[in-house]
Amino acid sequence: MSSTAARLLAVLFAVLVIASAPAMAVDSRAGGTVVIAEGETVADDLEAFGGTVIVRGTVDGDVSAVGGTVLVAPTGVVTGDLSGAAGAVTVEGRVEGVTQVAAGSFVLREGGVLVGDAEIGAGEALIDGTVEGSLSVDAETVVVGSGATVGGDLLYDAAEFTNEGASVAGDVRAADLDFGGVDTDVTLFAVPSWLSVAYTVLVHLALGVVLLAVVPRFVSEVGEFGLARTARSGGLGLATLVLGPVLLVLVAITLIGIPLALLGAVAYGVLLWVGLVLGAYVLGTWGVRALDRADAEYARWYALIGGVLLVGLSRFVPGGGLFRLALTVIGAGAVLLALNARRTGERGEDPVEPDVGSSGDPAA
Repeated sequence: MSSTAARLLAVLFAVLVIASAPAMAVDSRAGGTVVIAEGETVADDLEAFGGTVIVRGTVDGDVSAVGGTVLVAPTGVVTGDLSGAAGAVTVEGRVEGVTQVAAGSFVLREGGVLVGDAEIGAGEALIDGTVEGSLSVDAETVVVGSGATVGGDLLYDAAEFTNEGASVAGDVRAADLDFGGVDTDVTLFAVPSWLSVAYTVLVHLALGVVLLAVVPRFVSEVGEFGLARTARSGGLGLATLVLGPVLLVLVAITLIGIPLALLGAVAYGVLLWVGLVLGAYVLGTWGVRALDRADAEYARWYALIGGVLLVGLSRFVPGGGLFRLALTVIGAGAVLLALNARRTGERGEDPVEPDVGSSGDPAA
């Protein structure tokens, strides 16, 4: 194994261990995407931190989630409480405990069920499913669909409130919630959507800093492949994105292949996360060169910070998801090309030496 590959494996292992070190009786998971797969059961409480947190299986306990997007899919079941903060929270499955979330947007889809009381703080809230307990919503815009059912009171604090004919067993009335419970007993922990985005940016930036500090030459080679062979990088990354899950399923068909498939799934997720971060680095490198700052002492750090910040800002603009997807496939493809070049002895076209400055001797 080459020294670069060994360094990369050591870095990623350390990051994953630190990020996912569990507390007692708590399953903690972190990463670009955290998924509880359909058919999977988490026997403890779950703490999830990621750009995207998806629950398709069963969590036999409480769920605390922080991320850009949090989704309880139609097959997802949370037997305990659901609490969290995110840019967007969507519930399509079943939550049996109390639900307390703060989000840029909150959606309870038709078919989604909140068994306990629900306390929602959001910019926009759409309720189309069932709340068996009471529902309290503090949002700029609240829409309660005609198919919604609320078993208790429906309290709202909203600039715009629309009830399209929902079935509400208790009172429907405005209340000064204000995240402080002035007229009610509701207390919500309000986290604006930009805070969850800031968290995601910091996580991505932390990974990029570690990679630049440990394997700066390899990161520079990834940047060169991403810029000089953008189409090839994007094509390889897209093929990996699409075919990766298919290959994992084929490997998992045999009993002996299940452990390999699990390891492959971890590697797949890590590759996409690294791909997004280094795709942002590729974009930042292009920007640094366009501004004639490529020879600056800390050019590579400017490229990383600028690219990751643009990824974060993309969450506030239309088409941001496609932008991040493009960076992910380009970055992942460039990583694979750079690793293959290391394996075969080939190097990128006119590789740029990494800016060392005062940071020390670059890693191989």
